[in-house]
Amino acid sequence: MMKYTEENPLRVFTTFSGYDSQCLALRKAGIPFDLVGWSEIEKRAIIAHNALFPEYKDRNYGDICKIDWTQVPDFDFFTYSSPCFVAGTMVQTDKGLKNIEEIEYDDKVLTHTNTYHKVLQPMKRGYAGELYHIKSANGEIICTPEHPFFVRELSYKYVDRNHPRVRIFGQPVWKNAKNITKLDYLGTPVNTKSEFPIWNGTVLHNWGHNKKSNTISNLFSNNSFWYLMGRYIGDGWRTSTKDKKTGKDLSMGIKICCSKKKISDKESLIEAVKKCGFNYCLVEERTVFKIQIASKELWEFVERYGEKAYGKYIDIETINLPVEQLESFVSGYIDSDGCFNKRDNTYSITTVSKKLAYTFSQCVNKVYKRAVRIQFCKLPEKHIIEGRIVNQKSFWRVCFKKENTKQDQSFYDNGYIWSPVNSRKNGITIENVDDIFVYNMEVETDNSYVANNYIVHNCQSFSIAGQRLGGEEGSGTKSSLLWECKKAIETKKPKYLMLENVKMLVSRNFLPTFMKWVNFLDTLGYTSYWKVLCGLDYGIPQDRRRVYMVSIMNPENEFEFPKPTGVKTSMEDYMLTKEELGEELYNKLCVDKEIVDNYIHYNKHFLKFAVEQK
Repeated sequence: MMKYTEENPLRVFTTFSGYDSQCLALRKAGIPFDLVGWSEIEKRAIIAHNALFPEYKDRNYGDICKIDWTQVPDFDFFTYSSPCFVAGTMVQTDKGLKNIEEIEYDDKVLTHTNTYHKVLQPMKRGYAGELYHIKSANGEIICTPEHPFFVRELSYKYVDRNHPRVRIFGQPVWKNAKNITKLDYLGTPVNTKSEFPIWNGTVLHNWGHNKKSNTISNLFSNNSFWYLMGRYIGDGWRTSTKDKKTGKDLSMGIKICCSKKKISDKESLIEAVKKCGFNYCLVEERTVFKIQIASKELWEFVERYGEKAYGKYIDIETINLPVEQLESFVSGYIDSDGCFNKRDNTYSITTVSKKLAYTFSQCVNKVYKRAVRIQFCKLPEKHIIEGRIVNQKSFWRVCFKKENTKQDQSFYDNGYIWSPVNSRKNGITIENVDDIFVYNMEVETDNSYVANNYIVHNCQSFSIAGQRLGGEEGSGTKSSLLWECKKAIETKKPKYLMLENVKMLVSRNFLPTFMKWVNFLDTLGYTSYWKVLCGLDYGIPQDRRRVYMVSIMNPENEFEFPKPTGVKTSMEDYMLTKEELGEELYNKLCVDKEIVDNYIHYNKHFLKFAVEQK
């Protein structure tokens, strides 16, 4: 690199800038530079950048896709690199539905191959910009514009006069949310397992003696038992009587309620209880019947379904049941808390539990191989009934038909249900947000997962698990923005280029795309040098590996990457003292000293181990 001075500084343009570590490195190295422009769209990154480089805050060109490079000042050094779902989005794991913000390392999630794979890294980031609300039969999902969905596109084919318009569906492809149209059908995997739960019974305490009881396992093939469980989900709860002195439970069991308006509901419930061999007590009240079953084992078994109306859901072991038993479960729930509309042969249930609505839809998907319609019904928090002000909750309604009809839009095919985006105007809506957190994850092998019943892909397409998208030009992935840099380089032809990305960019899966990029730079006269570097080798107490590529226009000498210096610092060196932080802020932000000491102790041992391994 030639000698740069204050009078003749290195002119720099950075893209995907973040807080601009490249300019921080130039500053630390003492190389005079002028940041002629930078490209960043994320609000938090822009705030951080403006704090570190206030003199350049007016030089942000924003979205790289919208930059007219002919209007940008010339520069010598160009840096580049090659976003997610809102909180509350439910992800299918092998343990059941889990909110995306609660996903942890080593959780196993369902992927687009209808198999479960391990989460390699949960992701969370701040976001400001557009959110897409996409509504289809199996529910609504909210995400950032670039997040890819597994879709099949509808087209029409003329056959003959008797069949002038036949629907044709393409093969499944990944398509970004912002590119989805009303001709796209979103994919939902159908549970394929056929197995009974593992239940080890319970321990009964009688007169100082412990006795093992396991009668429920013998009922798993009994359809009446699962019908009873469906009735419990719809309108049942756990009961217990406690000893006033010790607080211990004396008797435990469940109660299931049924209306007096329909006598057949009571009769079918009592019949199911008798076929299971449970002793019961029938209590008649003003508007309902209550059936009480005293059984500690049953009390413990139904714990899997949650507590109270807003906390109930269907556990994964129930969804994994054979279809015959699961259908009995669905019938029990409908008889308890559902209804049937004779006009259009539609069944529906309502619940104040979002998780219950989505897990019940999975049961319907499996039993009838049919899509459902999930609607969220927003209600005022207060309501007046007979002159009294009462609280009320918004609820979800799940509607479905058991039989196929000619009017069906959704369809089942080889283990998946494909549902069209709503044809109404609100099928796809866009919301602008200023400051929220969004979530994503890297997943082993397939790098896809099921969110709110729909198959989606991790949008970090060069991540360690990514094996499907890559950064192909025109692929629509975030990494394909690499090719947006092509316009800048062709127009401005800066002397130096520097690329930084995850190490998988040069892995077997993505190396062809990477070499395609290198060959493009060769045609412009650049010679490129790349290497995977680790932070531990260069004084940073972090085992972070990234590929760096330096490209030089007609270099006079061979470029060499700096030699490793080893780790010279620890986490303790980066922690501010009370004097540096100030007493007020220190007391507000700092945790207990013992916790900090333990953390430092752990990191010292980890770094020592990492260095020894290298």
